[in-house]
Amino acid sequence: MWSPLSVSRSTRDPIRDRDEPIRGTSDRSEPAALGRWVDCSVLMMTVAARLRDQLRRTRWSRVAVATVATAAALVPAGGSTVRADQTVRFDGAGDAPHISLVGDSTLTGVRWYADYGDLRRFNFVLDAESCRRTVELSCISREGYRSANVISAMRALDGELGDVLVVMSGYNDPVSTIDEAITDVVDEAREQGVDTVVWLTLRTSDDVNYSDPQEQSSINTFREYNEQLVAAAGASDGFLQVADWATYSNGASAWFESDGVHLTPQGVDAVTTFIAGIVQRVLAGENVSPAEAPWTVLVPGAEGETISAVQDALMGAGVDVPGGADGVYGNDTMAAVAEYQRANDLQVTGAVDMATARALGVYVDGVDADPATAAAAGATLTPLLESPQSDEQIEPVDDPDRRWHPGLVVTAAVIAALAAAVIGRRRYVVAQRSARRRARVHPATSPHRSVADLRRAGAVHDEATPERRADEPAEAQP
Repeated sequence: MWSPLSVSRSTRDPIRDRDEPIRGTSDRSEPAALGRWVDCSVLMMTVAARLRDQLRRTRWSRVAVATVATAAALVPAGGSTVRADQTVRFDGAGDAPHISLVGDSTLTGVRWYADYGDLRRFNFVLDAESCRRTVELSCISREGYRSANVISAMRALDGELGDVLVVMSGYNDPVSTIDEAITDVVDEAREQGVDTVVWLTLRTSDDVNYSDPQEQSSINTFREYNEQLVAAAGASDGFLQVADWATYSNGASAWFESDGVHLTPQGVDAVTTFIAGIVQRVLAGENVSPAEAPWTVLVPGAEGETISAVQDALMGAGVDVPGGADGVYGNDTMAAVAEYQRANDLQVTGAVDMATARALGVYVDGVDADPATAAAAGATLTPLLESPQSDEQIEPVDDPDRRWHPGLVVTAAVIAALAAAVIGRRRYVVAQRSARRRARVHPATSPHRSVADLRRAGAVHDEATPERRADEPAEAQP
């Protein structure tokens, strides 16, 4: 809900917002947060006032039942969500390494769904905000405020970044700032003593149609980002490593919302598993960066050993390739690829895109597989390490009660109770009106007879009635 207080965030000095970290992400003095709570309080007081009047004329049981039912329906099972202005800290992994995760809205699903999965094999701190940029002033999020950029968030977490910093950001960055963004994150991590920075590649598959609110980014920007990330990782001597999330998630449309980048509950499970496996490999001393840029689409006219591997994989899958594995992507190979795509419910293009390469087994976990290993690999990515789920609870910063949107729960419960009271009052009024109508039509049999009716019928004796005033005429006896 918009309020004048929330809009004031947009007038901040861009330089100040960029250079000075925003500390205490749970600070309720933030204008947007204060505005939201003021709006909620006004609504709740208004509803409560109306409810008070209705409660005087209805039964408490109906209200209690409605309130309890509504609250039970709204409180989520299996965890506590965290507000947009909060950082998540988890210290329940004992002596396990400490890591940190900083991201934009593509990582916020982990926080919103309160599903940390395999991340709980580590002690971690997670800071993810909507509309976040890396070095530039962030755009205004759906919550109505500007979050700190990645650099500011890292500075606010000074001393908490741990051994490995995982970055899942860049979708809101203009193309002109990519090089600066990568350099500044790496430099800041070095200064804070981080051992390794792991940066997830941005998704670039056909199902991606996201652009930042100011339309400064697009799928072409994401491709450029990935290329520069791979190049920077190669020049960093292992300090910056690239986790190929784009390849890992290719073809998994159920993991994402309609824009192709924001996570569904299935996507949250997938990304936490992916990140935990990558971090485990990094801590073991492995370099997870792909040896070269992600898979390039193969089209007619291409030649080389990769084409031969594709042709071998096609024939291994039972598809006839005239000419065999000659290493030339001609019309016959294109027809064979189209046949394979049609048989395996892939997009029929005749070109070997990422999804087709993965299905054939010639592209596994960011590296080209030779024909000898392709058959064994199949369409499955390199399995990630599994760990038992921890029963430890995730505690949000400055929120010991771990409340789930308390204003929403209380407001919804009050509204439901008010509705129940109104319905009960309406039924009561209708019943009373019906009784009065029956009394007028059937005065002799109605249970709602007046004192005068009873006196006329002799049911009330004169001595039982109050004395009449002296100037009041005597009532005629029946």
